[in-house]
Amino acid sequence: MTERMIPVDAFGPIALDLSMNTGSIRVTVDPELKQPRVVLKTEATSGPSADAIRDTTVHLTGQDLRVRVPDTGGGTNGSTTIRMGNSTMTFSGGSGVQVVGGNVYVSGNTGGKVFINGQEVTATGPAGDALTPITAEVHLPAHSVALISTHTAETTVRGTLARLEYDGTSGALVADRVGDLDAVATSGSVIVNEVSGALDANLTSGNLGIGAYSGPAARLNVTSGNVRMAATAQATGRLTVNVTSGSARITGAAHLNVRRRVTSGHVQIS
Repeated sequence: MTERMIPVDAFGPIALDLSMNTGSIRVTVDPELKQPRVVLKTEATSGPSADAIRDTTVHLTGQDLRVRVPDTGGGTNGSTTIRMGNSTMTFSGGSGVQVVGGNVYVSGNTGGKVFINGQEVTATGPAGDALTPITAEVHLPAHSVALISTHTAETTVRGTLARLEYDGTSGALVADRVGDLDAVATSGSVIVNEVSGALDANLTSGNLGIGAYSGPAARLNVTSGNVRMAATAQATGRLTVNVTSGSARITGAAHLNVRRRVTSGHVQIS
């Protein structure tokens, strides 16, 4: 195993700016915690994942912490993503893929590799120096805020963040509670139990679920995506919903100032 503890010479709430394309991001907000902690780990002792942990850059300016984890699996620029139900397929790099009778064939890319859950596999099993998933474990004091950018990482937030800005592609975010939420999701999902502040979400071929919204203003832009949200009696102000070839179902919002625009989609607000 490769593990790196990142020292954070700051006390009290911080603003975390974390960029990590793949793997797992686990954020815990602890009201009893005084000093933030960040740990990066992977099962590998060598190879691209271990190198990425060692090469991670960290900058602390006052209460602003910036963490950049190098990409281990290649970017998704110039890619095509197909969404079917809750599954996605992304193609890039000019290789060919066939699915025949439950078997997957990859061709057209000399030296190409196959990865399952971030780990390279070969005809005889996992490769010896395979790419293994990286896990980022982040512990933050109360009233902290976070900016998280990722491609496919599974992100969880436990506790309450004062503000969360999330930008994900084909990844998934599950959070307990946030104040302000600014989310951009492409072919991914964003699930938050409670949002108590301003809500701004831009969704493309993804899913957004808000269990309880009680903020002062909400704006939802949906393109070929699905939104399910429940507003509470504490919610106030304007609710703006723009839907193109998608669907939105929002309950408990009859008392809000609703503005809606629908193009080849479906919106239900009650």
